[in-house]
Amino acid sequence: MPSRMSWFNKELLVQIGRSTGWVSIVYFLALLFILPIQLLMIISDETKSYYPHPNNLFLVNFTFQIGLLVIVPVILAVFLFRFLHVKQAADLMHSIPLKRDRIFHQYALTGIIFLILPIAVITLIILLMHNILDISDLYSIKDIFYWAGTTLVITVLLYSAALFIAMMTGMSIVQAVLAYVFLFFPIGITMLVFFNLKIVLYGFPGDYFLNRQLEKLSPITYAAVLDGRKFQWNDRIVYLILTIVLYGLSLFFYKKRNLEAASEAIAFPKLRSIFKYGVTFCVMLLGGSYFQEVSYQSFHWTIFGYVIGAVIGYIGAEMILRKTWRVFGRIKGLIVYLAIIAVLGIGVQILGIYENKVPEEEQIKTVLFSDQWGFNANDDIYREYYKPLPMKEKANIKAVRRLHQQLLSDKKINQKKEDNHSVNFYIQYELKNGSKVTREYSINERLYEDFFKPIYESKEYKRSTKEIFKLKQNKIKTLTIGGNGPVSQGVTLSNSNDIKEVIAAIKKDVLAESYEESRYYRGSNIEVYLGSDHFMSFEFKSDYHNLNEWLKQKDLLKDAKPNSEDVTHVLVAKGGIENLEDIEKVKTDIEKSTDTLDVTNKGQIEQLLSNQSADPNNDYTAVFYFSSAHYYEVMFFDEKHAPDFIKGHFK
Repeated sequence: MPSRMSWFNKELLVQIGRSTGWVSIVYFLALLFILPIQLLMIISDETKSYYPHPNNLFLVNFTFQIGLLVIVPVILAVFLFRFLHVKQAADLMHSIPLKRDRIFHQYALTGIIFLILPIAVITLIILLMHNILDISDLYSIKDIFYWAGTTLVITVLLYSAALFIAMMTGMSIVQAVLAYVFLFFPIGITMLVFFNLKIVLYGFPGDYFLNRQLEKLSPITYAAVLDGRKFQWNDRIVYLILTIVLYGLSLFFYKKRNLEAASEAIAFPKLRSIFKYGVTFCVMLLGGSYFQEVSYQSFHWTIFGYVIGAVIGYIGAEMILRKTWRVFGRIKGLIVYLAIIAVLGIGVQILGIYENKVPEEEQIKTVLFSDQWGFNANDDIYREYYKPLPMKEKANIKAVRRLHQQLLSDKKINQKKEDNHSVNFYIQYELKNGSKVTREYSINERLYEDFFKPIYESKEYKRSTKEIFKLKQNKIKTLTIGGNGPVSQGVTLSNSNDIKEVIAAIKKDVLAESYEESRYYRGSNIEVYLGSDHFMSFEFKSDYHNLNEWLKQKDLLKDAKPNSEDVTHVLVAKGGIENLEDIEKVKTDIEKSTDTLDVTNKGQIEQLLSNQSADPNNDYTAVFYFSSAHYYEVMFFDEKHAPDFIKGHFK
């Protein structure tokens, strides 16, 4: 009766060790220098000048760790199954009296052991260091096992993926390339599809979907953020399940593949068409995305990008499959592919089912309207203080639907993107049946002021979007008003009653602010410290009368923002400017101009300080010269807010 241990062939095990054992040794030595030796250097440094952040061993030589994590498993799989891709070696291996499944398990499991051993030994060394040396302030035993478990799970998954690709191809170089393509494919295709849907479907919320932790779709991108994000238990379970599935599929395809597949780019004939058109599709999307960006969203260049991308992808895939460049006569499949894509694209544009969908008012439960691209962010601080809330009032739902319908009517105008003032807006309807309809539009807000005004001036909108209404007073440690320049030192409040009164004053000002004022005025900064290095900030605008009055009563206004005593003079010129990229040139041009107004009267300067805007697209430009450290600021005024003495001068 054969021994159970004979399931592993000793001679084959020795052969595997001789041919690929060096990978495990190199991996161990690299980890030894990256972690234990580096930790010893940290401990021996008396100044403690380069302590990594506690509780995360990945921060020790993070770049090198991730480099090894990503490269070693794939390289090991390539060398282990090299025999499959060389015809003589494949014939020799499969001529020995061992079943295919035994050969596969012996190679595959040995590779896993080669990966586990270095990680296990390094973990043991770090544990010994933890017990012998005084590094408990840096890392706990739990942190060490977290590092080991995370590294092991991701490493084995990467190895299993490379193992699976080894069965799909007959060339080692193709295995290495396709392994990384396969690992990046989920996140890559998701990003390409979302980006291109945003191009072809007016209103598709590409950024909304791309802001949903896509890094989890690939173990490589997930590994790249381990220095700042914990590897969750549910993700580990998913990765382990994927590892088992890939291992099982690898065994299945290994038993099915023909020995003649050695040296073929794709080992299974039925998969070659999938590979060819898959590559064509992906490169087509990449080409369209590229020309969409570099041509500043030109429709004709984007179409050119799709066509040229499809051609390059199809011909490149044919070259790989046929292992020759003489494939330019085989374009029948490409013509059929382009025809199908053209018909689908034209059909989508003609039907407009997605683009023209606006839920009926009676179907809508709530509506969320926001110009913040991250309104779907998962960050706890962002979600608590900045994420807007949905609105329920019928007037707001009606106003948003009215704006939405107008945006659909102006589709061609908004898609031209001829100005530089476009901003993104998001509309998300929650329907009474539980489903959601989300849209994103890039528009010039100034063209839709009549539509925005009733929404922005509603108290429900302000309470749902303005961060001041989400602040919890008991969480505020300090509140600082101003202090964002060399003149204003700022006012810092820590008394709970003062903070309460200031928050109440700001809330009144925000609720009373008109749409025009909210767009015109720009003010100094208000910063709230919430503890644990968490801050949030918002503006202190000139039209915040309640806050101004409170600061006056406390005799703090002069410290909270600049006043006329801080300004020596103001130089005013007619006209706004196109951009603020070279502010020094703007200042110089105004100083050289012969048609300017030099304001030195303190009362007039105070008027200018109270009516200034930071929007360069206005009627007047002014340079404020401060008495401190040659400091200056460039501000602007429109015809409505400019003082009479300015309008009178430039008549």
